[in-house]
Amino acid sequence: MNMTFTTENRTINSIFQRAAVYTVPRYQRDYVWKEVNWKELWIDLQFTLQNSEEIPWSHFLGTIVLNQSKLSVDGLEKYEIIDGQQRMMTIYMLLIAIYKSYKKLSEDTPGNRSKYIYESFLTSLTKEAKRKLIIDNEIYNDDIKSIIDAVQRGEKIERNNKLSPVFIYFDNNLKDKDVDYLEKFLEKLLSVNIVEIISGEDEEIYNIFEVLNARGQKLKQIELLKNHIMKYVQPRESEFIDQAKKKWRNIQANVETLHDPDELIQHFAKCYIEKNAENSNSIYRLIKEKVRIEELSAFLERLEEFSEVYNTVIQKNSKYEAIRYFNIKRNQQIRSLLCAIFVLQKKEIISEQTKENALKQLMNFFFVFNTTQQTSNRTDKIISSISYKVYNCSREKEFKMIFSEFMYEIENFISQRDYKNMFESNQSFKYSNKDSTLKRNRNLVKFILEQVCALKQSDTKMDINNLTIEHLLSDDGSPEHSSIWNLTLTSEEINSEELKNKNIIEKVNILKEKSTIKENQSLEVYLGNETFNFDKRKEDLIEMIFEKVFVFNPSVFRITKDEIQRYKDIESIIKSTEDYELMQLLKEEGYHFERKINNDPKMSELKIRWESICCN
Repeated sequence: MNMTFTTENRTINSIFQRAAVYTVPRYQRDYVWKEVNWKELWIDLQFTLQNSEEIPWSHFLGTIVLNQSKLSVDGLEKYEIIDGQQRMMTIYMLLIAIYKSYKKLSEDTPGNRSKYIYESFLTSLTKEAKRKLIIDNEIYNDDIKSIIDAVQRGEKIERNNKLSPVFIYFDNNLKDKDVDYLEKFLEKLLSVNIVEIISGEDEEIYNIFEVLNARGQKLKQIELLKNHIMKYVQPRESEFIDQAKKKWRNIQANVETLHDPDELIQHFAKCYIEKNAENSNSIYRLIKEKVRIEELSAFLERLEEFSEVYNTVIQKNSKYEAIRYFNIKRNQQIRSLLCAIFVLQKKEIISEQTKENALKQLMNFFFVFNTTQQTSNRTDKIISSISYKVYNCSREKEFKMIFSEFMYEIENFISQRDYKNMFESNQSFKYSNKDSTLKRNRNLVKFILEQVCALKQSDTKMDINNLTIEHLLSDDGSPEHSSIWNLTLTSEEINSEELKNKNIIEKVNILKEKSTIKENQSLEVYLGNETFNFDKRKEDLIEMIFEKVFVFNPSVFRITKDEIQRYKDIESIIKSTEDYELMQLLKEEGYHFERKINNDPKMSELKIRWESICCN
């Protein structure tokens, strides 16, 4: 295959003075450069400017990759910015800031430099003698026009303008600069070097993009994935591509609060692809390897759906107790499975009750597991495996079989552990404002106390947002006073106004009289001879936590190990024959498959087929 691209060392001057329009394709990421990037450019330019006599070279800005279109725009050459949008947009905003500086000085500056900049670097002249912005970025066109219009009218830039930060940064640095400085600075800027790569072949230009970005891991995995999808998504009509763009916007919006948006595709990949990625930096390559080009449209749709439920499972104030617990514990490994379960319920494959039962047992297991202070590495692989199985379920009974098998499997991690004694010594369940380490446990301790208190609140609802942790014995930072059996929940009003500086006897009596939390009203049972029986409360509290609140029950769906094994045996037999109808019946009936096929007259044909394969 002949190489059809050209590579040239060019200057800002030669790039921006073209009779051309540079468009930013729909699939490109947003403008993300921040002050650290603008500052770096500014400092480099200042350095070369101040040392121009000693330094014969100009600043090197990097590489831009352009796709030269066969179509012109109003008589102007059209180039798509495949890579280098951040650089091009930054330089463009700097040129607008210079344009403003010249206009502020005077329209009578030598050669009318403001007009020169506007006509040479900010706009191109169409065949109809109209001015067109050199940068055509669908996302930011309105913002660019707004800034230029404000400059021309001598007005302030609107703060809600998405490009105002970068413009204001350069504008502030150019304030009070005289003509002599601006002339020298403009000359230096226009001499900045950029390596320009141009091709007219779509496939080749995207390959160049991938080499520059994927192989060096310069971009986030999700950004590489976005480029890949938009490159190949079918069909290639404008309307369909616009739909794909909208889907990606929705995906971005759903995970905008994430510190690392790559988390989304890491967990989605565990559900969508049976094979696991080697590490977090190989997700993109795995998806590229396993998802065919013709599947990308469906893949994007599924990813959008997944991002919606992902947004649900990252909510710290979720109505689901399990979600709140996992976010308090910052347990991210479980998110793939949580999302898979939520997707099934959203598709009405499983009921809301089935979902809640599953979430409850996941929370209960991990509470006990975390109590034993085991590392999450022990459960990583098994969670990835079940996430894929659950996500690809098509029937509720199938889900219950898979989930129950998973429950029995993970039970082995805790069955031989004395977790009640481990709870007593586990520092995660101690809380004190006087100890920086224990202070971090606030949310977890509060969550546990909420669950304990809720046991007795069947007819009175607690306002958990208004509850605070109260130490019965004053908070001195000691292990004894930090233990959960020295803690309770109270309203902020009672805590601050009634309990402050009281001894434990007084606190218990106040809580009995004024608290609406029934657990507080029962604390008096531990009083005797003007003392508080902490040993008894510790015993009762630990029993409530493990016997009534966080009760792990692997048979939550009343399925035995023997029934699971028989289901798997039948599944294995049917898989060997690839009998679709029999497999669907198995998924529909679960371990009742044989009873159904033997007793339902409508199943006679399937019964014959089943007997023919199971008896051979």
